[in-house]
Amino acid sequence: LAEHGPFDGLLGFSQGAALAAMVCALRARGDPRFPVAFAVLVAGFASRAPAHGHFYREPIALPTLHIVGDTDAVIAAPLSRELAQCFVEPVVLTHPGGHFIPAAAAQKKAYLEFLERFCPGQGQ
Repeated sequence: LAEHGPFDGLLGFSQGAALAAMVCALRARGDPRFPVAFAVLVAGFASRAPAHGHFYREPIALPTLHIVGDTDAVIAAPLSRELAQCFVEPVVLTHPGGHFIPAAAAQKKAYLEFLERFCPGQGQ
């Protein structure tokens, strides 16, 4: 990560969102390897692996935007909502579609509103 960064935040999709959520848990615990300020998790889910249970025991205090597809047949919406509940004050954006990153005007507006929290005074 360090050789390509620094990075302000993480974007994870599907399995990548599951991994990014675990990175968020490490970051929230003060792990210096992951100096990110936020994450956007699309079609995410909590790992069911017993070895990963410790990532979800404490609420994860890192700002997150969770994108949930109501008709996602790969990662069902309840799984993404369950992951969101592992975070402190998650922002949850639902869309009527499936397993993809939605890019309609309404979603773009929500993305910008979330991201603007991390670049104050930058405007558009």
